Amino acid sequence: MEARDGIRDEALLAEHLSESFERLPGPPYYEILKWTHRILEPANYLEIGVHKGFSLQQAIPDTPTIAIDPEPDIEEELIADVTIYELTSDEFFARYDPADLFGRPIELVFIDGLHLFEQVLRDLINVEPHSTTETVVLLHDCLPLDEVTAGRERTTDFYSGDVWKAVLVLRRLLPDLEMITVRTGPTGLCLVRGLDGVAERVEPEMPEIVASYTDLGYDYYRAHRDEMPEEIPNTRDAVSEWLRPTPDH
Repeated sequence: MEARDGIRDEALLAEHLSESFERLPGPPYYEILKWTHRILEPANYLEIGVHKGFSLQQAIPDTPTIAIDPEPDIEEELIADVTIYELTSDEFFARYDPADLFGRPIELVFIDGLHLFEQVLRDLINVEPHSTTETVVLLHDCLPLDEVTAGRERTTDFYSGDVWKAVLVLRRLLPDLEMITVRTGPTGLCLVRGLDGVAERVEPEMPEIVASYTDLGYDYYRAHRDEMPEEIPNTRDAVSEWLRPTPDH
């Protein structure tokens, strides 16, 4: 996706990517998404934020999939059983019941849409009624790189937005929610399970949450890293252990 002025700054993009993968070495987040599909073998998959379709490619072939994006720009030949809804996620949930479309609750969700924390929270609120406590949700962009690329207004090709604030809100309001962050480039991937209570606890407080968190910057994130979820290595064994814990864990 291009920067705000429509002109790609290839040198700056390369600099950001180099810095991010030096900080978070190993497989990128697409690989972790692919592992998750193959570890869980979900009966269905819902994705918010399709863009060019690379993330959809990570699904197991023929997995019933709902993909939501108001302006998809698919460049990949999609291998899953995908239905694309060219809507915003708010519009989609207002019109459709994904559990009804699937014929069962949602089992795996990937949220990588607007990159603003309040939208991520709304997406989780909307997903919860159609999920179970075993549903796994993956949130992209939980480990921001710096102030500019983690801003609310996109001015660079490399961009995570302020998604990290949604993770911090969840940790503070729902401390018992199962969450882990995989240290994968370029900007981390947070895994969430057990959405029970998100709508009840977060939705009524959304006006206050938005007012309190919108103006917080990257310095606040750095000062409150200890409140964020535990971070694990981006190895298949570490991801598998969290997704399929042994009786001793």
